[in-house]
Order: sequence, then structure tokens, then C-alpha cells
Amino acid sequence: MTEKHYDIIVIGAGCGGLTAATCAAKEGKKVLLLERHNAPGGFSSSFVRGRFEFDVSLHELCRFSNEAGLGELRVIFDSLGISDKIQWTTIPEAFRLISRSYDGSKIDATMPFGVENFIETMEQYVPGSKESMTKLFKLGDEIEEAIDYFAANEIKPSFKSIRNIMKKYGNFVKTAPYSVNEVLDALKVPKKAQEIFNAYWLYLGVDCDRLSFTHYIVMVNSYIRLGAFIPTLRSHAMSMALAGVIEDNNGEIRYNSHVSRILFRDGHACGVILKNGERINCNHIICNCSPTTVYSKMMKKSDVPVSALKRTNARTFGARGACVYLGLNRSPEELGIKNYSYFITNTADSASQFSLMKSIDTNSAQATVCLNIANPDCSPAGTTILCITTLYTDNCWADVTPEGYFDEKDLLAARLISKFEDATGITIHKYIEEIEVATPATFARYTNTPQGVIYGYLGDDWDSVVPRFMTEAIDCDTPGLRFCGGWGTQLSGVNSAVASGRNAAYATLYDIAEERSDNNEE
Repeated sequence: MTEKHYDIIVIGAGCGGLTAATCAAKEGKKVLLLERHNAPGGFSSSFVRGRFEFDVSLHELCRFSNEAGLGELRVIFDSLGISDKIQWTTIPEAFRLISRSYDGSKIDATMPFGVENFIETMEQYVPGSKESMTKLFKLGDEIEEAIDYFAANEIKPSFKSIRNIMKKYGNFVKTAPYSVNEVLDALKVPKKAQEIFNAYWLYLGVDCDRLSFTHYIVMVNSYIRLGAFIPTLRSHAMSMALAGVIEDNNGEIRYNSHVSRILFRDGHACGVILKNGERINCNHIICNCSPTTVYSKMMKKSDVPVSALKRTNARTFGARGACVYLGLNRSPEELGIKNYSYFITNTADSASQFSLMKSIDTNSAQATVCLNIANPDCSPAGTTILCITTLYTDNCWADVTPEGYFDEKDLLAARLISKFEDATGITIHKYIEEIEVATPATFARYTNTPQGVIYGYLGDDWDSVVPRFMTEAIDCDTPGLRFCGGWGTQLSGVNSAVASGRNAAYATLYDIAEERSDNNEE
């Protein structure tokens, strides 16, 4: 029997892998996407409990717009032909932050979309903040333009692109080495305005003393400027749309196909072996999973470059995730829920909160979403879907014994529900019809990520998006193998994973063209 041979095998049908396979298939390559589950999506999927369909992880999409051509994610989806295949729902406001300020006073701030609206609202909460906030968003526009320049003009960062960046976007270069708080201090943003503006750090899992200003401002600037959106039929709609384009362009998708080994010949990736023993050959591989997992479990030690091993071991795992999914038998109006997105923390000092999140017992920080506020028809009439997400900045769940695991899950749910009720004054525990709790152990089992990490490697000061961009070319030290998804250059998040999938696909196409050119010269 003749073995099948593919131009590119993509491992993992998360957002990054789906996008990589879609881009390669649309370019006419023979592509095979392998997924160990029975459906695509990874974190971008949904599940049903009773009368309720819950989205696994998506709160809102960044760098997207309901207008064609606006926002990096919209541009990518337009190019792949899926923007109009998905029904979109608009998020009504940016967020509500409930926390404690540096001076001990309570913060309860609801912030709108739109830069001018955001600045004016901030001025109401923090008089005297308008001038510095105006400068901040202007700086954000410049930095976002610089990032878009990288994406549009370079497959691999080069000295030429760096020179052009320095000439056109000087403030991008000036701010690139600094943290969020360092730049906000330099702009003289009032402390309380900083605390409100920094609320989104929970979506990145790095405190603002270490979080790259470049990374943060690009995300927040696009959120506020363009607004936020979600697929009306859950994030699974995106995954299915991408899968459809792959198959429409003669790409293949195989579900229930667990890759156990990546094969190499003369130092170049050449195929995979599935868990059932089947061997599949290829010229290139794009892997949508953790390099830590790949190098430690999916490759022979002799095939792993020393440089790749050192780089991976030097990195720190990002935040581990836990979620409490609630189906409530009352409507948001009956419960008194008026906001879509809540950030609820013990303190608005992100470094102090980050430290509290190292322990199960001290952590009740949460990013909570009421889907019905954006999409009233997401659940049966008279009901509510509420998703409470928290992060752990250490592997504290490893200390939980198997015997105590379910009790700890119950305590986690009770702690987060109680925190929401205390912060908002809204009672929800009496109206729970369905509840599902996902811990880091759940995500480790479902997504095969080490320790249940949901945010890839920690994007702190030395390993943030700019250093990763600068070293991306030399980091590709395993010929024929590239990575995409939340562990890559653009860090975590749906839009970052999609962008990384696109970049990995086109970099691989570039590699194929270079190899063909070299062979022709020989």
C-alpha cells in the first residue's frame, strides 16, 4: 500500500492550526490537519449542559471590526473568506472594573468603547486625566501602525524593516523596552486612571510592572477604538468556518488522530506517527501546541537542537486557567445584571494581585462575562449564562490530591460566586440550574497543555512580543518544523493565535520556495 505524502502536516486544530492549514490550502498546497479530538477548535469551541450552551473560553475578540478591512483579525478572516460566513454579535461596553485603589478607596468604573468616550468617561472618574489619556491613545495608534507594518511587510524581521520602523515610528522604538506602568508614569497618567486603564491585564496574565507596553497598548487600543465582537453561535462557529474552507480547498482534516511522534530525516522534519502506529509522510510540519510538549514527548532527544531546548527551558509558563460556567434560571433583568464584562479583583495593583494568584486560597480575582447582555437569545427565555474565569500564576493545583480534588472544585466555585455577589450586590447562587467547573487539570487534559496553562509562555519583560519578533528568524532552528498558537511570537489570545497561524503558514510557504530554489540550483 502506497503511503500518502503531504506538502504540510498541521498538528492541532486550535485557532492557530486551523488558520495555518487554511492559508496553506488556499495557496494550493497538499495539506493534512490532524486533531486528537472529534471536533475542531480547541479552546474555541463550546459544550452543552442541560438547556445551556457554554463557550469554552472566548470573552471577546480583539482587533476585529464589523467593517471590512478594519483590524488585523478582520483582515485575516476577510482574506480567508469567512468573515461573512459567521454571524457576529457586538459587545455593548468595554468593561466594568470593581476593585480597591492604591489609597484604599473602592473603584467601580464602567468604561465604554470609542476613544473619545473612553477618555471623557475616565475624566469623570479621575478628574485631570484627559490630557495624559489623549496622549496615551495617540501613542497607541502609532504603535499599532508599527506592528501592522511588521505584519504586512515582513515574513521574517530583518535589519531593513528595523531601520524603517526607526524612521517612521520612533515612539515604537522608544517605548518597546518598557513596561505598561513605566510608560504610563512617563506620560503622567494619574494613578487611579492607570488602575482603571490596566484592567485588561487579566486577559494576558502578566502584571503591569512587567507586561510589555507594546503588547498591552496594541490590544487595548484596538479594543477601545474598534469595539469588540463575538460569534453569535459561539466561537465554535469560527472553527467550523475555517475547517470548511480547508476542505473546500482540497485540504484534509482527520479527527481522532493523536500524533505521538514527529519524524526527522537528515535533521529535517519528514512526517509523523500517530498513536495507532500509522505513519504519514510530509515535507513540512506546523505544530499548534506547546514546544515544551513537542520537545519532551513528541521528538527523539537526538532530533531536538540544543538551542531550542535551552530557549524553551529558559521560558516560564504563563497563567493557568479555571472557569465556573453557570446556567441560571432567571433572566439578567430579574437578577439585576446590567454589564457584559466584569473585572473583579482584590486590588487594582496588578503586581500585588498577581502575587495573590499564586495560591488557590488567596485567589478570587475574576473576569466574568454575562453572554446574554450581548446576545439575549443565547439561552432560553428567562435564563442567564454567566462564565467566571480566574487565573493562577503558579502551579498550585499540583498540590491538590486526587481525594481532595472534587472538594477543591466546589470550594473554587463557591469562592468565585461569593466574590461576584459581594462585589456587585447581585445574588446568583440561589438560581443555579447548571454548573460546570473547569480547573487547570481540566484544561491540561482537554488541550494537552502543560499544567493547564492557557496563556502560553509568560510574556514578561525579557520574553514579550517585541523580543520574540526580533528573534523569530533565529528561533526557527528545527528545519521543517514551525509552531503556531498561543505559545508563539504574538503570545496568547484568539486573535494572536489566528495571526500566528497565518504567519507560520506563509513562513512555511517561503521555506518551501527557498528549498525548491536551492534544489534547482543544484
